[in-house]
Amino acid sequence: MARNYERMGIRDLRELARSSHPEHDPEAARVFVDRVLDMEVERLTWHWHENTGFQPFSSAATVGEQPGGGTAAAEPLAIACERGCRIHAGHEFAREWLEGARLRPRARLAVLIRAAKLYSMPTQQKAPWAKPYDFIAQHLPIYSRMLQMGSLTTMAELTQVEVVRVTEKETYRRCRNEHKSVPIFKNGQALKDAAKPARVALLMLAQL
Repeated sequence: MARNYERMGIRDLRELARSSHPEHDPEAARVFVDRVLDMEVERLTWHWHENTGFQPFSSAATVGEQPGGGTAAAEPLAIACERGCRIHAGHEFAREWLEGARLRPRARLAVLIRAAKLYSMPTQQKAPWAKPYDFIAQHLPIYSRMLQMGSLTTMAELTQVEVVRVTEKETYRRCRNEHKSVPIFKNGQALKDAAKPARVALLMLAQL
């Protein structure tokens, strides 16, 4: 019987994604990378959507009571529990694995934007991600903030230096980034072009 990788635990899926695993399946690596990106997008956008400091009850309500009945949601521990359950160990595993991949900031931003556009979200939360790639590239600070990467616009906000080749013998040196005022993504196609190799790099890494 074929495995349902979509319903498999993320840690078990990680092992099947490795090419050294006796039951390795290339499809497992693909699903693993897509799930890691989906879970990271969920973790990041959920924090944004929750509105830090918001409390799910009215300050004008009777003390200790929530409009509509019940007091559980008004309890700080209940609120913390509800939020903690939403972001569980699987999300932390996905976050740590993606951080370990050490993608360049531009590549990470591009691949997360792609994942956010594909990820199934509630209608209200999904609306900004339904915009075309060209729109996202033109309004990048808004989208980079939603992914908790700060208000990014130009290459200077990603790196102040760049590594350049100086000889034919693969010798490199670091120098001041002369393209620091260049937009991170000049248009939607540039954004999509940056996401493709980033995802391929993650697929290769998943199989190690």
